[in-house]
Amino acid sequence: MSETNDKDKAGHQLKWPSSKDDYELGEVIGVGATAIVHAALCLPRKERCAIKRINLEKWNTSMDELLKEIQAMRACNHENVVSYYTSFVVKDELWLVIRLLAGGSLLDIIKHRVKTEDCRTGVFDEATIATVLREVLKGLEYFHNNGQIHRDIKAGNILLGEDGTVQIADFGVSSWLATGGDLSRQKSRHTFVGTPCWMAPEVMEQVTGYDFKADIWSFGITAMELITGTAPYHKYPPMKVLMLTLQNDPPTLECVGDDKDQFKGYGKTIRKMISECLQKDPSKRPTASELLKHPFFRKAKDKRYLVQTLLSCAPTIEHRAQKLKHSKRNPGASGRLHRTETGDWVWSDGEGGSSGEELEAGIVGSGVGRGRGGVTAEELAARQEAISRANQSTSSSDSGTTGPPSLGIEISASPRPANGTVSENLSGIRGPVNPSLAAAGTAPTEVSTAALSVSGLASPVANQPVVELALRIRNGRKELNDIKFEFTREKDTSDGIAAELVGAGLVDGKDKVIVAANLQKLVDGTSNVKSLIFPLTTDFEAMPVPDQRTLMGFAQLSIVE
Repeated sequence: MSETNDKDKAGHQLKWPSSKDDYELGEVIGVGATAIVHAALCLPRKERCAIKRINLEKWNTSMDELLKEIQAMRACNHENVVSYYTSFVVKDELWLVIRLLAGGSLLDIIKHRVKTEDCRTGVFDEATIATVLREVLKGLEYFHNNGQIHRDIKAGNILLGEDGTVQIADFGVSSWLATGGDLSRQKSRHTFVGTPCWMAPEVMEQVTGYDFKADIWSFGITAMELITGTAPYHKYPPMKVLMLTLQNDPPTLECVGDDKDQFKGYGKTIRKMISECLQKDPSKRPTASELLKHPFFRKAKDKRYLVQTLLSCAPTIEHRAQKLKHSKRNPGASGRLHRTETGDWVWSDGEGGSSGEELEAGIVGSGVGRGRGGVTAEELAARQEAISRANQSTSSSDSGTTGPPSLGIEISASPRPANGTVSENLSGIRGPVNPSLAAAGTAPTEVSTAALSVSGLASPVANQPVVELALRIRNGRKELNDIKFEFTREKDTSDGIAAELVGAGLVDGKDKVIVAANLQKLVDGTSNVKSLIFPLTTDFEAMPVPDQRTLMGFAQLSIVE
C-alpha cells in the first residue's frame, strides 16, 4: 500500500472524502500544543494519511477567518510543504486530512540516534544536513515569495517521507487559530506564538515588528540543532531563554558545546552559513533564495542519500506512538510563548501536560487564543458551514494557483503596460483598481519628486471603519503587481501596514516610509483624493529611466470603490 496517491482531477472517485466514516484512525503519532495527529487510513482510496484533530470550542476564530485559512491551505502546492487534502467537522472538532510522512520528524530521528549512538561530536554529517536544509529552504522560499511567514521552523516541524522527501509541517490552521486567525495585521506581529529556543530576537522584543527574516533566524538555530541535537539554551525555562537570546551574542558551535572543540569536525562553510542566519539585525540576514546559493549547500545530495543516512535508522511509527505516551519535553523546547496586549510574555506549556483521556478526546491546547467560555452552538454551526464552503470551493490544482494567498492581502499580476498610460492598464485580473481613474484614461505626465494626485475628488473616507485599498507597484523583477488590502481604523496604522508589506516582501524596505506617508494621506480623508502616484527610492539593478506613466520607479496607491 503506497504512502501517497497522486490526485486525479478527472476522477471524482479519487477525491478525498469529508466524512469521519471514510477514515480509520490509527495510532497517535504527534501531540502538540494545539492538536493531536493520528496515522489513518482513507477507506475509499485505500490510502494512508494523517489526521490532525483540533477542538473548535477551544479557539476564538470567526467563520470568515476559518474559511480563509482552509482556502489558503488548499492553495499551498509545493513539494517541500506537507500536502493538505481536505477538512471537515466531527462534533466539536476540526479534522484536517494531510499527507502522512511515515519517516517522522527530524526531531524523532535526532532523539533516536542520540539514544542509540555516540553523538557527542555531532548528530548528522554535513552532507545530510545540507541535503535536508536545502529542501527546507525551498519550502521557505515558497512561503516568503507568497507573503507568508512560517513562524515555527525547527527539527520537530521538518518531516520525512519514506522515499527521502523533506516537507515542512505545522503551517496550517492550528497555528493560525492560535493567533486568532489573523496573520496579516498588527496581531500577527505583536502577539506572536512560537517556540522560544528558535525565536528571533526581534520577535521577542516586538519593538519594530518582524518579517520573514524571523524564519531565517529559526532556520539557523535548526541547523545548530541538527549538529548538536538540541537548540541553544534548551535546558533553561522559557523566560530565561528570552533573556539569554536578547542579552548574549548570537550562539555559535564553539559556545554551545562542553568545550570549544567538541564540534571541530564541522567546517567553515556550515559555520559561516549559521553565522549569517543568526545576525541580530534582521536586515543583515540572507533571504531563503540567497541561502540556496550558499557554498555550504554544494554538499547536498539527493533524497536517496537521506534514505540511507536517516530513514534506515529512524524509529517506526509504532515506536514513536508508544514513546508519545511516556514523553516529557524540556522546559524551553516545547509549548508556546505569546505576548499579551500589555507587553507581558505568557508561557503555555500545552505539550506533554494533557491527560490520556484528554488526548483521546482530542482536547489539547495551549490556552493561547481560546475563547472565554468556548463558543455557542450557533457559532460552531457557522464554523462547520465555513469549512464545508471552503472544501467545496475551487482548489488550487483546478485553478492553476501555485502559491498560498496572503491572508488579508490579495496580489494579482498586472498586465505588462504597453504604450498606454498607467490608468489604461489598471483593468487587471480583478478589474480596475480605481474605476473612475481607469475610465479617465489619463495620468499626469510630468515627473514630480513629491506624491502626485491622479484622480478627482473622492467620497469622504475619514469616518469609514474599513477602507479597501490597492497598491500597484513593481516587484524586484520589474513586474507590475496589484496588492489589495484593507485598512481597519480600530487596529491598523499606516506604519504598521507598510511594515507588513515590507515583511511580506511586497515592498522594498527603503520604500516603507514613503508608502506609509501616502497611505496615511488617503485614509485620513483630508486630501480629498482617491488615488496617489508617488516616487520610490528603490534602486533596482539596471533600472531604466524612471517613468511615471508606466510606474517605473513609481507606485500607485488607490481607494477601491
